[in-house]
Order: sequence, then structure tokens, then C-alpha cells
Amino acid sequence: MNIDNWSKVFTLALDFSSVILLVMLISLVNLGLKWLPARNKISLFLSLFLIVKLISFTFLFLDIETAFKLYACSLPIILLVGPLMTGFTQSSLLMQKKTLLDIKDSILLISGYVLISPFLIYPYPATQLPIHEQPNLLAISLYTFVFLFVTTSSYHFISMIIKFKKGALYSVGYNEQSYFWLKGVWCTMTFIWLSLIHNMISGIIDIPWEVIHISWETIDIFTSFIDISVLFSLTILTVMYCKKPIDTPAIEICEISEKYEKSALSKAQALAILKSIDMIMQTQKCFLDNSLNIEKLAKKINTPSQYLSQTINQYRTMNFYELIAKYRIEYAKEILLNEPEKTILEVAMGAGFNAKSTFNQTFKKITGLTPSQYKKETKI
Repeated sequence: MNIDNWSKVFTLALDFSSVILLVMLISLVNLGLKWLPARNKISLFLSLFLIVKLISFTFLFLDIETAFKLYACSLPIILLVGPLMTGFTQSSLLMQKKTLLDIKDSILLISGYVLISPFLIYPYPATQLPIHEQPNLLAISLYTFVFLFVTTSSYHFISMIIKFKKGALYSVGYNEQSYFWLKGVWCTMTFIWLSLIHNMISGIIDIPWEVIHISWETIDIFTSFIDISVLFSLTILTVMYCKKPIDTPAIEICEISEKYEKSALSKAQALAILKSIDMIMQTQKCFLDNSLNIEKLAKKINTPSQYLSQTINQYRTMNFYELIAKYRIEYAKEILLNEPEKTILEVAMGAGFNAKSTFNQTFKKITGLTPSQYKKETKI
């Protein structure tokens, strides 16, 4: 077997290994990170990459023309690389599940298929000519497609890389390990993006690799090696991330987001509801009513009870009774501070609690101290 054949076999082996790693990664993300809302975006990205890799193997057992048409059909998929990665990051930042493709993404994908369609219509031999010898429609379509991919993907990747560099995305840290994993995903995916950029540009510009004594076979091996290295690194990173216990609050936030995924409540409406709650609690001290429930409060602030419940769950990450308990404890702290002569029972009843034991337990849960300990500390 000559060197060229060995290089082809080696490239195929690397590509096959990449397919195995992609399947492992998709499984890891969907099984090990079930709680992560952003998993749908990263799963789609990896699945599309897997499809492209699998189609590349069709050249081995299908006739060259059919395999090429399948490859051309899969090509517009790469236009989604930038939008999916940005959507993945935004979903991680907000801890909210987002739709896989919005209208802009769909338009971008459709545009890609329109631009590639001439390669499905023209005879195969015409599509294989050097670009300067191809029919004008083919050449213009290819140039436009490459320009569209380079500009749109560069916008997404470069802007996000700059934000990471400046530390502008550190607020994602529902915990440190999640931020570290997010950075790792972006770092590895950037290498894949650069590899795609190279492949696209080399398709329209004849890069004279032979001048520096590098063969196309070597370039193919190098590209495949980058792919498998990146996927292996991402697999290891994801395995480590899956093994680390995630903070319960982070998972609860994700579950709340999924629960209200189809709700019509907007963020602006939710913020207005929160403002109304704060105002009525300060002015009317509704929390002192020990029979207060969510229906009563919803009626007082003139909002549907389901919206009130969602707002408290999603934007305060607690339930209705936990919120009321928080207001009551803050009020009780003021009484303990300003009226030290009152007994703990009097403070509990005055703050809206029905029992001293419930008051003691709630006070300690929120402040870390019992009412008596808090009273002593404030005297010092």
C-alpha cells in the first residue's frame, strides 16, 4: 500500500473515531445533563456535525454523483454553527430552555439551501470544474454561500470570544464548574469553526500548499486530527462536569424554567408583579394576615394567581409561602431590635405566625440564628 492510500486509511480511521466520540458526547449531554436547559442547542449542534461526518462516509459505498449530492444537501447545516452556539450560551446564561431555531435561523438555513440548489441541478461534471471554469450560476452561488457562512459565523464566534476575554459572561456562574464547562465548550467549538472556515475558503481559493511542500492528504489528516482532538477534549470535559455534583438551586431553577416554558407571562409583566408585591407588603403589610394565601394576594394586586405563582417561582426562586415567610421574618427582626421587651411568642404572633415553634424554625432557616440568639446578638 502506497503512502497516499495509507493517508486515506488513516484519515478514515480518524473520522470514524470522531463519529464514535460524537455519539458519546450526545449521549453524555442528554443523559448526564438532563437538568440543563441549553442541552437542546448543543445536542442539535453535535447531531448536525454527526450527520455531516456520516455523509462523508457515503463516498465509500455510493456512486460519486449520489454521494456528492448528499454532501451538498448537508452543507447548509453549517450555517447554523454560529446561531446555535450563541443560543446555547444565552440559554445557559438565562437558565431557560429556548426554541431550537428562531425565524432568523430558519431564514439563514433556507438561504443556504437556495444557494446550494444549483449544485443539485447541474450535471455532476460541471460542479467539479475549477471555480473559474464553472457556469456563472454555480460560481456565484458558491462564492455567496462561503461569504454568508464566514460573515455570519464570524459575527457569532468573534463577538462571544471577545465577551469571554473581557469576562463579560462570568455572570453565568450559577456555579463555577458550569462557567468553566461553558468556556471549555466554546474553546473546543472555536477550533471546529476555524476548521470549517479553512475548508470553505479552500473550496473557492486555490491555496498553493505545494509551495511549502504540504500535500492535500496531509491537510486532510491534520483537519481530521483537529476534529478528533477537539471532540476528545470536549468529551473528557463533559465527563468531568457530569461527575461533579450540581448545586440543588441550579437544578431547581432549570426545572422551574421548563415548567413555565409555554407560559404567556413576559419578563416585563413579571417584574411589574414583583414591584406590586413589594409595594403592597410595605404599605399594607399583608403578610401579617396569618390566613393570607396566593388567591387573596393575587386579588389584592389584581393579577391572575397562576401568574403570581409563576413570578415568585421563576424570578424569586421560591414558593409563595417562602416569600411570605421572608417578609414576616424581616418584620420580626425589626420588632426584636426595636421592642426588646416583647417575648418571642408575642413577636411570632405579631409577625403573622400561628405558632412559636413554626416561627423559631423559619427564623433559624432564614437567618441562621434562633430568635433568642438574634435578640442577644443585637443587644451587644
